[in-house]
Amino acid sequence: MACTLQRPIDRQLREVYEAYLGDRIGDTTWRSLKKFLLESELEINANNLHEYATLRKSYPKLSLTSLEFRVLLAAVDNAKNLVPNLITGEEFIRLLIAQNIRPDISTIYRWFKQAGSKYSKLTTYSSQVIFVVIYRAVVWKFISERKERNGFSIRN
Repeated sequence: MACTLQRPIDRQLREVYEAYLGDRIGDTTWRSLKKFLLESELEINANNLHEYATLRKSYPKLSLTSLEFRVLLAAVDNAKNLVPNLITGEEFIRLLIAQNIRPDISTIYRWFKQAGSKYSKLTTYSSQVIFVVIYRAVVWKFISERKERNGFSIRN
């Protein structure tokens, strides 16, 4: 049983997660989520809950182990740190290639569309748009590598 001091904090964190997710969650789901984050050796804080909610909203059918989630978060942070405040589409493609992320061009167009923009190699993008796209790119790479390890081929 949680101590009385933890209950309000726990309730606040749950409400934060539900706000990020845009939906209410059940008690069992909340307990499972907390257990998952603890197994990932991550704190149960607003930032980690936001990252998990973002992943769940973007990829609802993606199943991850706690280790895979931690590795994925580290890869996303690493990729975000490489992105300057402003970057052209062409520079962004070079950045992806440097990270060994090589999707089909139609996939890149789709990522930009999902980020609320259109891709052009001549357009300069803000870090806000690029962060959404780089997030999808890192998850795409993760899924691709996992499929290759498991013997599946991937096209885009």
